[in-house]
Amino acid sequence: MMLTPLIRRQLRVFVLLTVVCVGLTTVVYARVPQQMGIGVYDVSADFTDASGLYPRAMVTFRGVKVGTVSALELDGEGARATLQLDSDAEVPSDAVAELHSTSAIGEQYIDLVPGKSTSYLEHGAVIPPARTREMPQISPVLDKLNGLLKSVPTDKTRRVLEQLDEGLGGSGDDLGGVIDSTSEIIAAASAELDSTTSLIATLQPVLATQQAQMGHTQAYADALASFTTELAAHDAEFRDLLASSPQDLRTLRGVVGDIRPTLPKLLKNTTTDARVLNTYLANLEQILVVYPATAARLQSTVNPRAAQGDVQLDLRGNLDAPRHCTEGYLGTGQRRSPADGSVRAVDGTAHCKLAKSAPSSVRGARNLPCPNSSARAALPAGCGLTFGSSARGSSGRPVMADLAALMLGAEGLDGAHGTPLTGTAMTEGDSAWQSLVLGPLGLA
Repeated sequence: MMLTPLIRRQLRVFVLLTVVCVGLTTVVYARVPQQMGIGVYDVSADFTDASGLYPRAMVTFRGVKVGTVSALELDGEGARATLQLDSDAEVPSDAVAELHSTSAIGEQYIDLVPGKSTSYLEHGAVIPPARTREMPQISPVLDKLNGLLKSVPTDKTRRVLEQLDEGLGGSGDDLGGVIDSTSEIIAAASAELDSTTSLIATLQPVLATQQAQMGHTQAYADALASFTTELAAHDAEFRDLLASSPQDLRTLRGVVGDIRPTLPKLLKNTTTDARVLNTYLANLEQILVVYPATAARLQSTVNPRAAQGDVQLDLRGNLDAPRHCTEGYLGTGQRRSPADGSVRAVDGTAHCKLAKSAPSSVRGARNLPCPNSSARAALPAGCGLTFGSSARGSSGRPVMADLAALMLGAEGLDGAHGTPLTGTAMTEGDSAWQSLVLGPLGLA
């Protein structure tokens, strides 16, 4: 077979490429020169505890990889790690070798922290244990945490949580107000930090006086505890004394007579509100769960840019896609001019009345979850909930009670704006208070 000049040139190029690829593989990937000690130098580091370190682990200097751990072996009372460093890496001779981890459960590596020396490590240098730092072990911490959790009494903790749930149930709005007020107090205290620090410093003599009077304070607390114990032991006698006091009974009767016109309506309204809160208890609990995350998100939005007077927000514009909902609201012919400033009644039930599957206003009122089922509805009636109504007059407004008219049982009297007054006439007898308290609840 005759080899033409073209084939010979192609074979020469192929042989040249093969030699280059084999050379690159040998030098770059196989690191044969480094294995033969070319372009590197060895340094030893003695650790008291090298747990987690392994051969071929990374060695860094100022955040840049400068070598690897070539060997790890026992040396007396510790472990010696042989570091193979690049020849162009100039590491100060007083550098500190610290063990670090890439994450909480990640692989470990050695970081060389430079010192103040002007000389550099050479081949065969040894970093003594005094200049090595071991990685803190997580196992002792977990063991102590486990022991702490085991020391907590389970029954008492469960009882405390149940009592907290019983005491805080249905008080989401109040807790929200407390949190808001606390935030305002903290902000005001931060603004007056210097004054607060001075006040704390001046309180030291006062607190020292209180500490000196600690014995008297303890004696007062013991006396108060003894008094309350005696008071509880004679509870029956005190009840008899109060029950046999005619003057107190007459005063109590007068108070009941004064509050009789308004108390039934107040109790009825309170009962209705309590039913609503009890129905939406799961929603209130959800608010308490979501509020901390929401507050944290707001802090992450406001705090980083508070010094510049602005907030850090990511906004994306989206104009009328999907189209906004108009079904269920006033038509264009019923909308009043922006110049019309007269007072009008507001339709509190207005909401988007498109199908629930419509893409518009998917977070609107029509998709509110029902607290008693998996259904969704805009109003409680759509969920099958009926809470009754509050005590109101015939005009739909709260009754404007005339105390004299109600106590006389008068009818036909008019209140403000001609609104007929309604109420319950005063009744006499031993059962009057029962109808007063239990009547609005349907138990009389």
